[in-house]
Amino acid sequence: MDNVTHTLIGLIVGESVAAETPPSARGVPAGARRALVVAVAVIGSNTPDLDLLLSFGGGTAGHLDYMLRHRGYTHTVLGCLALALILYACAEAWLRYRRIEPSRRDRGLLLAVAIFATALHLVMDYLNSYGVHPFWPVENRWSYGDSVFIVEPLYWVAAAPLLCSLRSRFARLVFALALVAVVAVGALGRLLAPASCIVLAVAALALVFLGSRVSLRSAARVAAVLWLGVTLTFILAGHSAARRAEALAREAFPDDSMLDRVLSPLPANPLCWDLLLLETHGDRYVARHAVLALAPDAVGARECPMMVGAEEHTAPLAAVGAADTIRVRWLGEFEIVQQALAQRVAASCDAQAFMLFARAPFLASEPSGRTARNAGPPGSVETGAEAVLGDLRFDRGRERGSFEVPLPPMKKMPSCVRAAPWSAPRADLLGIR
Repeated sequence: MDNVTHTLIGLIVGESVAAETPPSARGVPAGARRALVVAVAVIGSNTPDLDLLLSFGGGTAGHLDYMLRHRGYTHTVLGCLALALILYACAEAWLRYRRIEPSRRDRGLLLAVAIFATALHLVMDYLNSYGVHPFWPVENRWSYGDSVFIVEPLYWVAAAPLLCSLRSRFARLVFALALVAVVAVGALGRLLAPASCIVLAVAALALVFLGSRVSLRSAARVAAVLWLGVTLTFILAGHSAARRAEALAREAFPDDSMLDRVLSPLPANPLCWDLLLLETHGDRYVARHAVLALAPDAVGARECPMMVGAEEHTAPLAAVGAADTIRVRWLGEFEIVQQALAQRVAASCDAQAFMLFARAPFLASEPSGRTARNAGPPGSVETGAEAVLGDLRFDRGRERGSFEVPLPPMKKMPSCVRAAPWSAPRADLLGIR
């Protein structure tokens, strides 16, 4: 998830723990204890993203570094535990610097918050379709929650009761501007319907007002209940969307075999889902993009908001051979012979590295000096031509994005060093390990 969301969730956790665990008679003073618990929770909720420091760079190499290093070693159980221990050591050092002697209870609380907040980052990241591999090195597979959008404004609104608890005026101003920005960006990006924007704005104002009128303990409880309620709602809706998607695949494409279904809800909307159906038909790989409505009587697939660029792709998509219904709106499908895709991947070290990340791969023609276009029959990339390899999860618009890599014309098969220890999500399709 984005770091603003991680920060606000850390704020909810920190304030809740500080409010629900009264300080001991001997130990860190109440004010300093609350500040330190909140700081450890907020920092711990962000520390796994330190791996971003390893993925800066430009060009194709920089893009691959980002895909393979971000959510890498620090997004594992072992990595989170190591980061939590380092964070706890920093808290101890701060107390020594301030010449404050913590009690055994204080130390246990700080260690528990550091471990919980850092692990919570991993759990929240798992909930979206990007994926994590938490059990490395025992298990190297990517795991996907497919339940929560990567920037979920309902989490921002859930933290609104705590706005008045922030001691710094600058922090309160930044928080307030963030609440305004997430609603404005959602509206401008067509991710939120006008009615949703109004509901979010009113809810945020009401929760800020409530937080200013009740105790900090009550405000923290309200925020925690809302955060957990939002999470549970999207998890349950995600399970329902998965069942609907699998039933849809059986009904609409009975002769195909399903490899995977990739699901992501629209922001603040557990009733509308972005769906990728990944299947095989004989010797061909087929990826179909659709919008899925869970409650079509309330919001049909045609009424679901769509992000800017959702109908434009670098991938050469063709019309889906199934009719739209009130439950599903088909946006297009990509099809290619599995062997042709596997050969192009095997002929490029960058492609092999990319496939350690790509969950919904596609291949598109890219004539030299020009941007890839939606032209030509599906999967008609010539082996002697330049091409682009991408991931349909992030294929928005026709300009090459950060989740696509250029491929040179096929020559002899190179000898490549494995770029990362992760298992390829589509090893079942390409026959690579």
